[in-house]
This record gives sequence, structure tokens and C-alpha cells, in this order.
Amino acid sequence: MNNIIQHTLIVVVPLVLTNTLHMLLVKYSWLNFLNIPISDKFFGKNKTWRGFVFLIVVNAILVFLITQLFSIALDHSVLLGAILGFTYLLFELPNSYMKRKLGVGPGEQHKNYRYFFSWVDKSDSAFGLSLVYFLLGYVDWKMAILLYFICSVTHIVSSLILVALKIKSSF
Repeated sequence: MNNIIQHTLIVVVPLVLTNTLHMLLVKYSWLNFLNIPISDKFFGKNKTWRGFVFLIVVNAILVFLITQLFSIALDHSVLLGAILGFTYLLFELPNSYMKRKLGVGPGEQHKNYRYFFSWVDKSDSAFGLSLVYFLLGYVDWKMAILLYFICSVTHIVSSLILVALKIKSSF
């Protein structure tokens, strides 16, 4: 499978939908019993168990549904969806850790390195997804690089839309 549209349907679309649904959970305070920071000290109050559980489970379901809907032959689609959901979250943690060490509050921007952290915020998970998807053998390195750019741009655009719709509070 070396079709960028299929890879986008498997990697990007489910995560955009999952993250949008997660933002609605946050906005309306649903599943609050899981709204427990993983480590307030290391990652801040916004990285919660609710995010990890929700993104992994819902992304697994959505990858399965998309492969069925678009007749994409993919073994273990539920497992891949869970791995991609976990990867998305895991690769956000180093940036959160770095910002906490620099004294930047959760959801805030660094004053001196605003553009750097904005780019890292929107591309850290894209890097992780592309890397893991490549390491699992779904794409070659050229397709992984293309997928990285598609994921990063999609993350930026979807964040802007969510802020404009007032589903997300900040870019």
C-alpha cells in the first residue's frame, strides 16, 4: 500500500476526528473521572489520563471503521489505530516537559521562543506518527516525510478551525 490518500485516511483523518471529539470532552467536562494529570510536575495539568484513554480507544475504533468504509485492506487495523493514538500522545510529552522546565504554563506560549514552540506543538506528534508508521513498515522514508508534512499542516489548520469555532481555547 503506497497510496498517500490511503495513508492519510488511516493516519490523519482518524486522529483529527479523535482530537476534535477530545476537545469537545474537554470543553464540556465529560469523562471528568479520567481528568487526572499524568504528571502535573513534568507535563502540566493538560496532559491527562482522559486524553490517553480516549485517544487510544477512539482512534482504534475510527481506524477500523475507516478501513471498512473505504475497503482498505489492513490487518490489525484496531491495533494500528491504538498504536497511532498512543504515538500521537507520547510524542507530545517531550515538548510539554521542556516547556514546564522553562517555566511556561500549560496551554501558554514561551515569550522568547514563541514561533519555535508553536511549530514544535504542531509537528511533534506528526514526527512521531510518521516515524512509527515508517518503522512499522507501512511506508518508505519518502512517504513518511510527505506524511509528516501532511500531518503538520493538518494539525495547524484543524487547530485554527477549532479555535475559530470556540471548541479549543488557544492555537
